[in-house]
Amino acid sequence: MAGRKKTCLKKIPFNRRINENILNILRDYAKRHDITETEALESAILLQTNMEKLKGDNIMKICIPTSEGRLCGHFGHCDSFTIAEINPNTKEIINIEEKIPEEGISCHSTNWIAQQGVSKVLAGGMGARPMMSFMQNGIEVVAGCPELPIRDILEKYLSNSLESGENTCGGEGSDHHHCHHHTEGHNCKG
Repeated sequence: MAGRKKTCLKKIPFNRRINENILNILRDYAKRHDITETEALESAILLQTNMEKLKGDNIMKICIPTSEGRLCGHFGHCDSFTIAEINPNTKEIINIEEKIPEEGISCHSTNWIAQQGVSKVLAGGMGARPMMSFMQNGIEVVAGCPELPIRDILEKYLSNSLESGENTCGGEGSDHHHCHHHTEGHNCKG
C-alpha cells in the first residue's frame, strides 16, 4: 500500500485474542521506547514464543471448567475455563489463567481446549460427547471432582489427595440433558 510504512519484517503466527489491558501496556511501551505498536506487539509475541520453548516438556496444562473462581459442576455451563501450567517434576503451579473461547462456552469447547495444549481436564459432571471428544484428542478427564476453589483443586491434584466421585452428567454412554441446552442463570453450586 502506498504511503504506508512496513513495520512487520517477518510474519509471526498469532491466533489469540489480546486482552485490552495488555494492549494498553503494549501501547505505553511503544510510546516510551519510540517504536510502533506493531513492533511492540511483535516483541511481546517473540518473548512469549521463546518462553514457551524454554518451558519445553517440563509443562503440563490442566483445564478446569470454572464459575466464580471454583470448579463448575457441569462442564458446559461454566463461565470460563481455567488453564493451569504445572511443572510435573516439581509439582509447582507455574501459571493460572482464565480463558473463554471466542465462539463461547459449550460442551463443544473440547477442540478449543485441545488447541490450548491441555493434557488433562479436572471436571465435575461431563456428558458422553465431550468425554469422547477429549478421548479422541488424547486428553485425560478426571470427572466427579468437587466444586472447590481452583487453587485448592490443583493443590489436591498435585498432592494426590483429590477425591473424585461420580460423574453427575455422564450416564450410560448417553448425553445428560445438562450438556445440550445451556440456559442463562445456571448455578454451578447446586
